[in-house]
Amino acid sequence: MDFHLLFSDRQRVIIEVDGRRHYSNPDGTANPTLYAEMVAEDRRLRLSGYEVYRFRGNELLEPDAEEMVSVFFDKLQQRMR
Repeated sequence: MDFHLLFSDRQRVIIEVDGRRHYSNPDGTANPTLYAEMVAEDRRLRLSGYEVYRFRGNELLEPDAEEMVSVFFDKLQQRMR
């Protein structure tokens, strides 16, 4: 996990920033096994009481990334009230 947020003892959030290593081989070809492992870990975390949110790594490099992240955290904070 990249970030672990605790809003309260019952509101736990995981933020993941995914690069190619999460779903592909070093040569860039898709790796279904890596993807399946990532999805299985998401299920495990959700069953343990976490909410999981994923961002693509390059999504955070786009021109509107700061605004997108700000809006996301505003909405997340509203949801956790």
